[in-house]
Amino acid sequence: MKKRHHGAIYLVVGAVIALLFGLSSFATAQVMTSTDFKIQSDSINVGGVPGTSPDFKINDTTGEVGTGPSTGTDFKLLAGYQQVEGGTISITAASDITLTPLSLTQSSAVGSTTWSVTTNNPAGYTLTVNASAAPALSDSGTGEAFTDYTEAVAGVKETWSVSNGYEFGFSGLGLHVSGYGTDTDCIDAENVPSTGLLWEGFNGTTQIELASSTSVASGVSTSICVATEQDTLLAPSGSYSATITATATTQ
Repeated sequence: MKKRHHGAIYLVVGAVIALLFGLSSFATAQVMTSTDFKIQSDSINVGGVPGTSPDFKINDTTGEVGTGPSTGTDFKLLAGYQQVEGGTISITAASDITLTPLSLTQSSAVGSTTWSVTTNNPAGYTLTVNASAAPALSDSGTGEAFTDYTEAVAGVKETWSVSNGYEFGFSGLGLHVSGYGTDTDCIDAENVPSTGLLWEGFNGTTQIELASSTSVASGVSTSICVATEQDTLLAPSGSYSATITATATTQ
C-alpha cells in the first residue's frame, strides 16, 4: 500500500502560508533477507491460491493455526500470512521560507526548510519534490519570473553558478540524501549558496527524487536548500513566489 503526503513551500518576498501534517511513530520487524530480497513476514502452511468467480475474489491460505488479530498492553499482533498489512508512512510539516529580497547591493539569497519522514515499510521510502509551475519562481501580478536554474549539462547537478541572468534553484541535505554534494549547510556565507553542494533547477512539474531509503525510517530529516541569484541582468521589482510539493511514498 502506498500513501502520498503533500506539502507546499512558499518562497516569497512577503507573507507565506503554514503547512500541517500528521506524524505517527511505528515499529516493525522482518525475517529472511538476502542481497536480492527481504520477506517482511513468513508463513508455514500447506497451500492456498487466489480464487475468483463472477461474484467474488478471494485469497486463501490453508494449514495456518493461531491466525488473526491479538492485542495486549504492550503489543498489537496480526498473525498469519493474510493478516499482513501494507506499509504506512507519514511526513511532518515544513516551515515556510522567506528569501532576502535581491537589490542593487544584494545579488543572491538562500533559504531552507525540512521534512521528517516516518515509515514502517521494510522496503523504505522515496521523497520527491516538484514545482507547481514552470518557471517555478514568478510574480503572479506582473508575469515576471526567475529562470529555473540552468545546469551546464542538462539534468546534471553542479556547483552553483549564475551568469548574465537571474535564476532560482535547489539542493538537498540529509541522511538519506545522495547526489547533492557533501556540505552540511546550505550556505558558505550569509545568502551565498554553498559550493560544497550540487544544485539543479526544477523541471516544470516533474517529480525529482530528493531522498530515499531501503529500510524503515523513524523521523529522518531531509532539508531542501533554495537559492536565487542575479548577475549582470537585474530581476524586475516584484513579489515572487514558488509552490513546491514534497511527496513521500513507500517503496
